[in-house]
Amino acid sequence: MSACEADCKTVCSFWAPVEADPKCYGEIVLQRLFETRPDVQKLFPKFVDLSKEQLQNNPGVQAHGEIVVRKLTEILKANGKRKEIIKDLAESHAKQHKIPLVNFQIISEVIVMVAAEKLEGFGPDAQTALKNVLKQFQIDLGACYDELGFKP
Repeated sequence: MSACEADCKTVCSFWAPVEADPKCYGEIVLQRLFETRPDVQKLFPKFVDLSKEQLQNNPGVQAHGEIVVRKLTEILKANGKRKEIIKDLAESHAKQHKIPLVNFQIISEVIVMVAAEKLEGFGPDAQTALKNVLKQFQIDLGACYDELGFKP
């Protein structure tokens, strides 16, 4: 088992509540992202002009957050097959959405913060494992961006 697979296994041992309610956890992640990094909100055309109050309980935020959490869960459970998932993400986020790689670092930090706050027992070892998984994700995504020639 590779280090990344071991880290995925560690994270998955705490991930059941997230997997059971991806819409709720995804909404929390996006709300926190927009709260801590308001500049990132402009990258989401549907949410760019919405106030903090309008973002609360917003079906669009909930739906997008759910997609984020489901995709992360898919990556966590992919074992050796993460590259195809990441390649597809890279294509859509580079070509269609034009999202700079740094924004994945930003949302990764928020995901770790939310997991640490909301998941019972998600202590320093689990947080490090999630940080490692997300760092590897960013490296793999960056490689895909390079292959696509995407340099925002």
